[in-house]
Amino acid sequence: MSRLPTRRLSAGLESNAAALMLSSVATGALGLVYWAVAERFFSTAEVGRASAVISTATMLASVSCLSLGGAYQRFLPVAGRASTRLVLGGLALTATVAVLLGCGFLLVNPTNERLFTNTTERVAFPMLVMTLAIYALTDPILTGLRLAKSVAAKNIALSVLKIVPIVALAGTGSTLALTGSWGVLAFGVTAVALVHILRTGVRGRTTIAPDLPPVRELWAFQGVFFTMTLVLTVTPLVLPLIVVSQLGTEQNAYFNVAWTMCSAVGLLRSGVGSSFIVEASSPDADRKALLRRLLRMLAVVTAVSAAGLAIGGPLVLYVISPDYFHAATTLVLVMALDSIAGAVVVVYFLLSQILRRLRLMLAVQCVIVVTTVSLALVLIPRLGLIGAGLATLSAQLVAIAVIAVPLRRAVVDFSATPVVAKSDPRHLNIQDLDIPEPDVLDSART
Repeated sequence: MSRLPTRRLSAGLESNAAALMLSSVATGALGLVYWAVAERFFSTAEVGRASAVISTATMLASVSCLSLGGAYQRFLPVAGRASTRLVLGGLALTATVAVLLGCGFLLVNPTNERLFTNTTERVAFPMLVMTLAIYALTDPILTGLRLAKSVAAKNIALSVLKIVPIVALAGTGSTLALTGSWGVLAFGVTAVALVHILRTGVRGRTTIAPDLPPVRELWAFQGVFFTMTLVLTVTPLVLPLIVVSQLGTEQNAYFNVAWTMCSAVGLLRSGVGSSFIVEASSPDADRKALLRRLLRMLAVVTAVSAAGLAIGGPLVLYVISPDYFHAATTLVLVMALDSIAGAVVVVYFLLSQILRRLRLMLAVQCVIVVTTVSLALVLIPRLGLIGAGLATLSAQLVAIAVIAVPLRRAVVDFSATPVVAKSDPRHLNIQDLDIPEPDVLDSART
């Protein structure tokens, strides 16, 4: 009797993980199709400008979410009748922050004249940030409500639908046609997802009492992950802006396609990592066996991904245009090496989360970001797009040097330390999470 729930739980987790990985793969592949079709119907300069606007809006939207996704995934399953309040409150907060960040970007960004050519584009940008923020936040909400299959349906639907307006709006030849149609469709798909959340996800919870930890512990949990999110969004936000300012919008079009392929590799690793964290947190987990399985899975994913980037990447570039092939092939090859080095760092990050050693993990993330941006500023003006690839690869190698000893110790501790059953949110402990003191968190949130 005691084993049956475990089998069901494992099957459910595997099903949800498969849905999320399918969403990542399909979104990445259709993203490449989108930019390839856009290149056929719009000038390279407009495609480069649109990709810079969308990538910037996406990163600002990610910051606007305030890392609420982690809290939703952890606490919505036990939120009961408080689920509706948590969902709507988080969405309202995210929308407000997104509009403020979008407006702030317009005020302080020195490359505005190259990104936005008219007032309409500037006015629409904060709305685009808000739409993409709410769109992104619905993913962890659906996951927390055990509706992960809806995440795949939502993301694949938008990825397919946004290709359609490219042909219809090709005659305009403007960046706004691409970014505007993307934003309008994202808004529509998000609205459908929200209706599904309110009708299916939270309707049956109105009679269930919430089982949440104290508010102080919720804020502590939120604070540390928000800080990590801020660090992680710097590189994808800054790199396209450096390329635009140093090399122009056409070169950013080439960079965007290469970066999209590299990001897809990261999403695949994320799917593997999420499944590992769930399994390794189980009270009866065989940690040594799980670690071996993780390493085998990551080895396969990394090998396939690196080969795909090295062999398939140049082919994809050539199919889009010979200009893309000549401009970005070397960059893609460097990113293939970067995916191999990044797998080592991912192993350390996963073990750190299980062992609750978040401070060093955050420090390593800071090292990666600072190294990447600093080297990009130096190398891109001198070497062109390959400078961006060398900057990211060098940052991963520096991180490996930093974590060499901690990674070895983490492997030993992970294999030797039994799992402590603290899955109940009421037993969440700030010391266990290795979270900074509340005054530090207040500064981070400010």
